[in-house]
Amino acid sequence: MESFLDRLLADRPATVEPPAPGGGRDAGAADVDGPAAPRIAIYDTLTSPPRVVSVAERDVPALIGSLAEKTYHYCREQGGQVPYAVINEVVENLIHACFRDVVVTILDGGRLVRVSDHGPGVPDKERAFQPGFTTAGPEQRLHIRGVGSGLPIARESLAFLRGAITVEDNLGSGAVFTIRMPQQAAGEPAPEPTAAAVPKLTTRQKKVLVLLMELNAAGPSAVARELHVSPATAHRELHLLQKMGLVHSLRDGKRALTEDGISLLESLF
Repeated sequence: MESFLDRLLADRPATVEPPAPGGGRDAGAADVDGPAAPRIAIYDTLTSPPRVVSVAERDVPALIGSLAEKTYHYCREQGGQVPYAVINEVVENLIHACFRDVVVTILDGGRLVRVSDHGPGVPDKERAFQPGFTTAGPEQRLHIRGVGSGLPIARESLAFLRGAITVEDNLGSGAVFTIRMPQQAAGEPAPEPTAAAVPKLTTRQKKVLVLLMELNAAGPSAVARELHVSPATAHRELHLLQKMGLVHSLRDGKRALTEDGISLLESLF
C-alpha cells in the first residue's frame, strides 16, 4: 500500500522552481492531502470528540516542519510545556514509517502527546534510544541526519524536565511514541528556568536571532548576505537554532522565531 511519503516523493518536481513573487508558493504547487495526510487530534476534554487538524504539505522538509510546529502550537494552546526540539525529533523519526497513517494525539492539557503510525514498528525499543543506532538509509538521509541521535536527544531533554518518552507497538502494525510531562500540583508555581536549561548561544547565533526578529523571517541566503558569512555557515546556524527550538521552518524555506526564541531574545537584551 502506498504510504504518504511515497505520495510526497512521487509528486516532487524534477526541478526546483524559484519562489513566486512575494515569497508565496507558485500557482501550480499543491498540497498532498487526503485521508493519508497526517492528522492532529486535540482533546480539550475526554468527554467530547477531539478537534482534528489535517497537515498536508508539498514536500518532506515542509511536512516535518509543519507537523512539528502545529503540534507544538496546540500543546502550548492547551497549556503544555513539551519542548519544540523534542516534538521535532519525534516527528522526524516518522520518516522511518514513511509517514504511514500518522496521528498525533494531544491529551491532558498538552502534557501528554502520542505520535502513532502504521509503519514497520520498532523491534528493539531500548536500542532505539541509544546514540548511534539507526535504520536510516540513503533516501531518509536526504531529509534527516540519520545518525541515531534524535531519540536519545529527546529522552535526555525530557529527563532534565522530569518528563519521559516511551515507545510501544501500535495495533496491527507500527509504533506509538508517548511523550509525558510532569503534572504540576495545584497552586505550585511554574519552575524557574535554570542556567542549564537556557541554550548557550554563540555571538553569531544571537545575531541570527536578532536578524530574524527584524526581518520577521529569512532564509539562509538572506542571513549569509546580512551577516557576511557563507551560505553553508548560515544554513548550519539556522539548523542548530531550529534544533534548539528557537526557530522553525516556513513553507517557503525561510525560518522564523518560535515563542521560545522570542522569549530568549527578549531576556538577552
